[in-house]
Amino acid sequence: SSWISWFLGIKGNEYLCRVPIDYIQETFNQMGLEYFTETLQVILNPGFDSSLDWVFGDEEKWYGMIHARYIISERGVDNMHQKYEREDFEVCPKLSCRQKALPVGPSDVWVKSNVKIFCPRCNDTQPHQRH
Repeated sequence: SSWISWFLGIKGNEYLCRVPIDYIQETFNQMGLEYFTETLQVILNPGFDSSLDWVFGDEEKWYGMIHARYIISERGVDNMHQKYEREDFEVCPKLSCRQKALPVGPSDVWVKSNVKIFCPRCNDTQPHQRH
């Protein structure tokens, strides 16, 4: 399987959506993102073998940055909306609510904070419960 499939299958990454290869390869979408050519090669490799030690370490961060751009694009909003409607995300942990919730990143600084969930009914964020 690909690096993207492997990465999205890791526990804790269930909120991420699959960024299409054509979106990743579009140079306009990569503008301002620093990376090594090898990093992109690992991400786009259709035959990734997670047992090999040839990952360069920046793949997760780079995918996170391109993902952040993707989910605010028209296609990405549609993708996230589909995940919301399928109830791929958590529900509000308040027993009196149980509304479908959305994942939010409280910071745009890499590894500064954990994902939280936002309940549109309660208008509140909570730590997510899945792991």
